[in-house]
Amino acid sequence: MSGLTVLADGASTGTVRELRLFSPAVGREVGVTLLTPPGWEPGGYAGYPVLYLLHGSSDDHHSLVRHTEIARLAENGNMLVAIPEAGRLGFYTDWRVPDRLGTVPRWETFHLGELLPLLEREYGASEVRMAAGLSMGGYGALRYGMRHPGMFRAVASLSGLMHLTRRGMAALLGLLSVREGMRPGLIWGPRRRCPEAWAANDPLVRADALRQTPVYLAAGDGSRRPGDQFVAGMGLVERYSRAMTEDLAERLCALGTEVTTRYTTGIHFWPTWRRMIEEFWPYAQDVLRD
Repeated sequence: MSGLTVLADGASTGTVRELRLFSPAVGREVGVTLLTPPGWEPGGYAGYPVLYLLHGSSDDHHSLVRHTEIARLAENGNMLVAIPEAGRLGFYTDWRVPDRLGTVPRWETFHLGELLPLLEREYGASEVRMAAGLSMGGYGALRYGMRHPGMFRAVASLSGLMHLTRRGMAALLGLLSVREGMRPGLIWGPRRRCPEAWAANDPLVRADALRQTPVYLAAGDGSRRPGDQFVAGMGLVERYSRAMTEDLAERLCALGTEVTTRYTTGIHFWPTWRRMIEEFWPYAQDVLRD
């Protein structure tokens, strides 16, 4: 048993379902957006492959459907797409201290120890899985693949912020924490006091743990395409993501890992991510095809 309590389960629009769950691991109510394939029925046991799609910081499980074409893409695929809530700055980690909502959220345990069994037991999900995500979610996909070799057929990072111990990363996370009304250093402890914890959760430092898992990496160059929205600072953030993505790709290739890269123009914002998801989708379909 997963331990989750299903509080609500209903279709939102078309093949988009919204689940409200009580998670013992998070200590409160959480949400999951589930995109279902044609012919799917509640309680069915067809054994559909699953793409676990992870959202970025300062967003939630609704953001990807709201800002990208993932729901349209999923209508034409023979897979489930699960987009779970992960906290506005949860970083796909089991916390040891309360977040701003007052519980100690164990996000990894919720996603992999509670939600994954629930979907496989009651929603027709199979053990054919892939994890992918945007920004913070890209880190989450890499972290889950790193910590659970063999659980996913492949993992994908789109504009991921994955090199925790890179110079400047602690400052960036500190700024994000302040923006979210939290004290910096809550996730893995203060960077200077807890270097081992930061390194243990860094996919580049622990790239050898991804040696047997195919990895898809995408990042922009920080420049806007004509018509793209200007968002202050997001060009710089995407260039930062691009640098660490290139470093990770080089490290993984040296280890003999199967790596697919997609470098393009774009800043760290939704116009870029819409394009990235469209370009990534055929890869995900190939990975999850039985």
